[in-house]
Amino acid sequence: MSSEFIPAARPVVGSAERDAVDAVLRSGMLAQGTEVAAFEQEFGRDLLDGRTAVAVNSGTSALHLGLLAAGVGPGDEVIVPSFTFAATANAVALTGATPVFADIRRADYTIDPGHVESLVGERTRGIMPVHLYGHPADMNGLERIATEHGLDIYEDAAQAHGASLHGRLAGTFGRFGAFSLYPTKNMTSGEGGMVTTGDAELARTVQLLRNQGMAKQYANEIAASTRG
Repeated sequence: MSSEFIPAARPVVGSAERDAVDAVLRSGMLAQGTEVAAFEQEFGRDLLDGRTAVAVNSGTSALHLGLLAAGVGPGDEVIVPSFTFAATANAVALTGATPVFADIRRADYTIDPGHVESLVGERTRGIMPVHLYGHPADMNGLERIATEHGLDIYEDAAQAHGASLHGRLAGTFGRFGAFSLYPTKNMTSGEGGMVTTGDAELARTVQLLRNQGMAKQYANEIAASTRG
């Protein structure tokens, strides 16, 4: 029997990646430079049918800032799956809102729309499905519930770069999508995350929130806050 360890995930770092990092280091622009802007454009174009993509420092921050920009805050409830990484619920709690846990489906471990509907109440602001292991949740069922009850959908697409359902890409169903770029994901920048949206105002708010509310140097349009 072989004792060789088989890693669940290991990033591939070759000469192209090393050269790209070296070019950034030599440029002297180590934060929010031209490479970040180019990556955002390519991510939105190639993986999200042209949606706006806003880079942040982690998948957790992508969820958190997306929720803040969507207006989620104290007094609200967001329905999340009971089987997910802690960041899904933590991001909701960081806004001051309450995560409400729904059961998952045995077939694919994603959130169960039938149980979601039973949890909708007066304080429910939205539903946060997780496309677990790259497998999209039942978005048809969730979109029906959201439409009938006037709710938003916030996609935790941390593990679903490039995944699709019925011809639609993960990250394009909801008010916003949140991707992780952690080393164990199928696309990595070492650390990082991405908020994706078709809502121009939400995208601009995330851009402000990720950098102290600054629209330009020393001009703060909003006060950055962990809560809505």
